[in-house]
Amino acid sequence: MPSSHPIPSPGRFASIGVFALTVLVFAGGITGLTWQLRAGLREQIFRREADRMAAVVSMQLELSAVEMVLPPEQLPVALLFAVLKASKFSGVVGVRVFDASRQFCAAWPVPWLETPPADEDWVKLVGGATLARLHANVSAEEVIGLGSLRPGLLETWVPVRLSGNDGLLGVAQFWISAEGPLAEFAGHDRRLWTQAVTAWLAGSFVIGLALHWAFRRIEAAHRALRARTEDLQRANRELVLTAKTSALGAVTAHLMHELKNPLAGLEVFMAGQFDAEGRAELASGEELVAASALTRRLRTMVTDVVEVLRDEQMGATFELSAAEMLGAVAAKVQGEAKQRGVALEVVGAAEVGGVVSGRRANLAILVIRNLLQNAIEATPAGGAVRLTSAQRAEGGLEFLIADGGPGLPATVRASLFQPCASSKPSGSGVGLALSYQLALKADGVLELVKSDERGACFRLVLPAEA
Repeated sequence: MPSSHPIPSPGRFASIGVFALTVLVFAGGITGLTWQLRAGLREQIFRREADRMAAVVSMQLELSAVEMVLPPEQLPVALLFAVLKASKFSGVVGVRVFDASRQFCAAWPVPWLETPPADEDWVKLVGGATLARLHANVSAEEVIGLGSLRPGLLETWVPVRLSGNDGLLGVAQFWISAEGPLAEFAGHDRRLWTQAVTAWLAGSFVIGLALHWAFRRIEAAHRALRARTEDLQRANRELVLTAKTSALGAVTAHLMHELKNPLAGLEVFMAGQFDAEGRAELASGEELVAASALTRRLRTMVTDVVEVLRDEQMGATFELSAAEMLGAVAAKVQGEAKQRGVALEVVGAAEVGGVVSGRRANLAILVIRNLLQNAIEATPAGGAVRLTSAQRAEGGLEFLIADGGPGLPATVRASLFQPCASSKPSGSGVGLALSYQLALKADGVLELVKSDERGACFRLVLPAEA
């Protein structure tokens, strides 16, 4: 049996949490990528500054060699002059020169430290690479003991060679004011972070739309699954009810067969207790009248059920009109209504056209009769029970059974058309359930139209005949 517990659906807070987590992860990815781009741009700027100084030194060295007409063995002298000339470019605050053997040659301004480059840096310089490092919090005064510039220096190491000659003449170390590179860094940072925030906002919007669409699909799938679960539960209840009523129907058929003859004999016996003028011969006349009426009702009910069962077994084919059906039902319950002081009103029988097959008519008559008997029992003396028939626009017939009672109890409405404890002293609690199953057997629909303090109303709809 399907579980009666509702299937939990993804809540609003869960979807908001997923969106927030996704956006945070997306923000982390964009931040990491932006940081890598930032580091790459700074490395390119460092390399550009170092390559620029290397090109200037090489150009000055070649010009000095041509002007001084020095032989190759005296080129280290020209190296010093070339570096000193390059140091006059804007932004250079200090320079040191080392020859090819890593020996200190000169420095400007003087005095200055003669510490040679580190082993690792020297290997790279000999290989032809240029080096650049940013010292954002170091001033010229701290490095060379001169100057009053704001903190921020760019340290560059460049190898010096003549064009067409692979031999290393020496290396030069420049200390350059970092105001230009730092301003360039700030401009790049603003553009990068602006682009990162823009990409994050646009991506978050797209993610939000995608998640909203996905959660809408999930919610739709959940509703469909919940509807199917409810259909399965309803089908399971109907199968259980069908099994119960089918078993009850088999027992009923047997009981009808066994009760028919004893009830007929009891009716004959009860009829013998009245004189020729219809008066009871015993002292308890009212009890006899009631017993006789009950006996006739029971025999009529048994006879009706037996006839339906016999028609089902024999496959009888006949048709009844709506007027004939209502006339047959009214004749069966008119006596009971009169005995209880309830008026029975039949409306629309003559105006309704169309016919119903015998099998469907027999089942419908049983349903309508049971509903009318319930309505008569629920209506107080002096009230009225109304039976209305009409032909539907799409074909088929519609029957309305309305009473003037207090309406159905809440317990009955909660489990309508299901076996339950009856609120009547002599009730079995299966009357409405059996009527519902009989309506289904007739390919019809039985439903409760209303139930309030002014009474209840049931509707039986039979489809159009093929």
